[in-house]
Amino acid sequence: MKPGILSTLCLVSAVLACKPATPAAPPSEPAPVAEPEPAPAPAAVADPEDVHIEGDHLVIDRHINFAFDKSEILADSFDLLDHVATLLKNHPEIARLHIIGHTDSAGGAEHNQKLSDARANAVLEALRSRGATQTMDAVGKGESQHLCSEDTDECHQKNRRVEFVIETAQQ
Repeated sequence: MKPGILSTLCLVSAVLACKPATPAAPPSEPAPVAEPEPAPAPAAVADPEDVHIEGDHLVIDRHINFAFDKSEILADSFDLLDHVATLLKNHPEIARLHIIGHTDSAGGAEHNQKLSDARANAVLEALRSRGATQTMDAVGKGESQHLCSEDTDECHQKNRRVEFVIETAQQ
C-alpha cells in the first residue's frame, strides 16, 4: 500500500471512530426532600398539686407569706405564685380573678385595710409578671372577714390570708 493511501485510511478510520458528541442530558430534577415532621405540640403542663379549683374559688394549700407589716411577698411564696399562674394559664375558661387580701386584728382597722389592699395588689402584680392573662382585680378586706376570733397566734395566722374568687366565661 502506498503511504498516501495508508494515511487516508487512517484519517477515515479516525473520523469514523469519532462519533458526534451527543448533547448532554438536562440536569435531572433533584430528588424531592421530604418535609420534616412538625414538632409535636408541647405537652400540657399538669395543674400543680398545691393549687386547685373548688367551685368559684381557686384554693391554695398554704399561705402566701409577706414581710412583717408590709406588702413585700417573701421568696418562700414564689413557687406557690408560679403554681397559681400555671393553673390560670391551664384554664382559659377562667375569665376573671378576684384577689382578696385579709389581715388579722393586730393594729388599727384603717392600717389593716391599707395593708390588705397593698398585699392583694402585690399578688396581682406577681401573677401578671408570671404571665397570667385573665382580667384581675385586687381588693383588701382588712380585718372585716375573720375566719376565727380567738386571740391566738394560730387564729391570727388563719385570718392573714389571700383568697382567689374566679369567674368563668359561662358566668
